[in-house]
Amino acid sequence: MRHRTKTHLLTQEQIDNLLYRVEIGRLGTYSQDSYPYVLPMHFVHFDNKIYMHGLPKGKKIDNIKFNSNVCFEIDEMLSLLYKGVEDPCDVNTEFNSIILRGSASLVSNLNEKYRALSKIVEKFTPHLKDKELPEKMVKGTAVIKIDILDYVGRYYK
Repeated sequence: MRHRTKTHLLTQEQIDNLLYRVEIGRLGTYSQDSYPYVLPMHFVHFDNKIYMHGLPKGKKIDNIKFNSNVCFEIDEMLSLLYKGVEDPCDVNTEFNSIILRGSASLVSNLNEKYRALSKIVEKFTPHLKDKELPEKMVKGTAVIKIDILDYVGRYYK
């Protein structure tokens, strides 16, 4: 199994495509109580950064302020590989995944917030991409940016 994690690496093109295509990633943060905290988040990837949005208060915001080191994971399960398998322990999964590490921060620059939120609208509700984002909503929305330190993409088929 360990060997496969080194030989089944996605190409940069496959990684870029997966980051564009997948809609939900999992943000892992550090809590002050020493427990990890992981939650699903909608995201966009551009300029070699991950952007997410949400409420300006809550555990994820507190955790990022406490420790900006984060992990972010996305994946897609393509199928279960069980055809012709007689032993349940031999069933496998066809998948693609990316695990990245980085530093998270809250975006305070209004132009960067508009750009990130516009990219989020374009990805998730493209039919609304030409609508004006209300300034009050932009100011009241937390935008989280992950500056990517490193990442690895893996697959299994």
